[in-house]
Amino acid sequence: MNQRIQTLLELIEDGVGVIDVGTDHGYLPTTLAKRGYLGNLIASDIKEGPLSAAKATAAYEQVQHKIQFLLCDGLQGCDPRKIDTIVIAGMGGDTICRILDLAEWTMDPRYTMLLQPMTKAEVLRYWLTSNEYGIVEERLVEDAGRCFSILRVRFGSECDCLNDGEMFTGAYHHIRRDPLCARYLQDRAQRLGRALSGLQTGGEGESGKAKLLATAKQQIEEMLRDANGSGNI
Repeated sequence: MNQRIQTLLELIEDGVGVIDVGTDHGYLPTTLAKRGYLGNLIASDIKEGPLSAAKATAAYEQVQHKIQFLLCDGLQGCDPRKIDTIVIAGMGGDTICRILDLAEWTMDPRYTMLLQPMTKAEVLRYWLTSNEYGIVEERLVEDAGRCFSILRVRFGSECDCLNDGEMFTGAYHHIRRDPLCARYLQDRAQRLGRALSGLQTGGEGESGKAKLLATAKQQIEEMLRDANGSGNI
């Protein structure tokens, strides 16, 4: 089991039920079923292939009768009354935004969302904070040599005011004590540096984007100096 799934499992509390959106091989709901989770367990996927793989995983562990399998786009087939925890992991941040945007019933503090974007995390954070979803917690995980962030989100919770850099990293106070913090910040600063190098700043739009990225990179470097306890990066 990879560290991303392990961390998601640690964040799930007993409750009404859990839906794992884009379940792929169904490792998360299958593990919850094996551990005796008492609420509803739902595994959904937009494609039949991954959903069949999830069914096979559950059948192998003899817990298939404890899981409902849904072939649907995002949360479109989910009964909101059956769950209080929504897991959307392993997708692009823009895709996660679309899934939540099409499920307005998630705009309710009864639901906890565990979101793990593979790319475009800054897009997801901007969308969440713009739509009154509070980022309650962020945890860093390492998987296959890369660092990722897992966001615990609830609508209406107090929302941090994120600066440009924190849109790319998450609120610094959430991650500053994490052992992966310095490495994660270094990686984000380097990514922004490469993006800046690749920009052709001739047009007004591109110039504005370059200014935004440069500001974000500078703010991340300031966080990194604090994380390292040194003036040197």
